Amino acid sequence: MNILIVENESNTILDLKTTLTNLGHNVVAVASTGEEAIKETGNLNPDLILIEIQLKGKINSIEAANKIRDLYKIPIIFLTVFYKNCLNKSLQLPEDAIILSKPIKEEHLKYCISSAFSDKNKWQK
Repeated sequence: MNILIVENESNTILDLKTTLTNLGHNVVAVASTGEEAIKETGNLNPDLILIEIQLKGKINSIEAANKIRDLYKIPIIFLTVFYKNCLNKSLQLPEDAIILSKPIKEEHLKYCISSAFSDKNKWQK
């Protein structure tokens, strides 16, 4: 599976690349802003996107994820150090948003990837 990582912490990027490779996936690119995420998605058409919730830039991660979902219908997993229930309410994420807590654990990442595809039609309007 081809995966786009949208993250600005180098340690997290390295951990994700290593873990995704161990799981048999291919990281097609790394973006660090919402704008880059939208552009790379259009250029590369990844199968899945992992996006940090607290991105900096003109377009935040929630706006970027919504635009990607509307334009490309690609599943998205949100990355964060915060607790899911707090995030869904404070950031107005969809109730069925898939959120992976940092630090990344291989078994959690594997589960989230599986969930992203079993719940794909829920996340996509």
